[in-house]
Amino acid sequence: MSSTFPFPRLKRMFIYASVSVSLALPTSAWADDAKELLKKMSDFLAAQKTISFTYQSSLEAVTPDFEKLQFVSSGTANLTRPDKLRVTRTGGFADVDVSFDGSSLTVHGKNLDAYAKIDGKGSLDDLIDRMMTAGVEAPGADLLSSDVYDVLMTDVTEAKHISSAFVDGVECDYLAFRTPEIDWQIWIQAGSQPIPRRYVITSKHIVQAPQYTLEISDFKSGADVAAASYSIEIPAGAKTVDLSELQSLDELPAPADTGEVK
Repeated sequence: MSSTFPFPRLKRMFIYASVSVSLALPTSAWADDAKELLKKMSDFLAAQKTISFTYQSSLEAVTPDFEKLQFVSSGTANLTRPDKLRVTRTGGFADVDVSFDGSSLTVHGKNLDAYAKIDGKGSLDDLIDRMMTAGVEAPGADLLSSDVYDVLMTDVTEAKHISSAFVDGVECDYLAFRTPEIDWQIWIQAGSQPIPRRYVITSKHIVQAPQYTLEISDFKSGADVAAASYSIEIPAGAKTVDLSELQSLDELPAPADTGEVK
């Protein structure tokens, strides 16, 4: 029997759950500077005109049989403020190349040999707002905003600096935030370059606690960033479709692709 996902495809991107864990945190390690550290990271990112990094993301989903599955993707990101973006993502169910040149957004589903192009002049902030207004959820896109602090702090009711931590051998400040609907955690590199190294979003109201995790590496800015093209060369044979027809853009498979029970 095939596992099934009863949720609309885009809404599944942000279905998370709470974890029933009794965790005795070392309260002596807590500090009250979580907001200050997050603001420092936001200001640092906003000051970088050109950025590139690689990433790995994982998105969990829970089947109707309460089996938790994790779908992993990886890719690259290049951005030049205020209005240039190129993101690639390759996973088991999608191979996507996305580009925004300040005038139009092009999404190429390479595994589908199809692409969609949407006209719309504006900044990266305008693009993110339009995508969210259209119901296109893009976990982690908040970190590309020119004002990460205000975007992430919306609806935050509690902020904690848990402790120091190490991500990929790099010392980080480990911060945790709560909102009515989700909790999120972020690991920010300590020192003069407060780069987000790890970002985890967890819902509080769905069973099994599926999470979205984004891990960033090879972060570069300014002159260290290699030249990038913000236009996609579409193969001659690729067909043009509406964005809604690119059914394999997100990190989750179609219900029939989730495997057979053995």
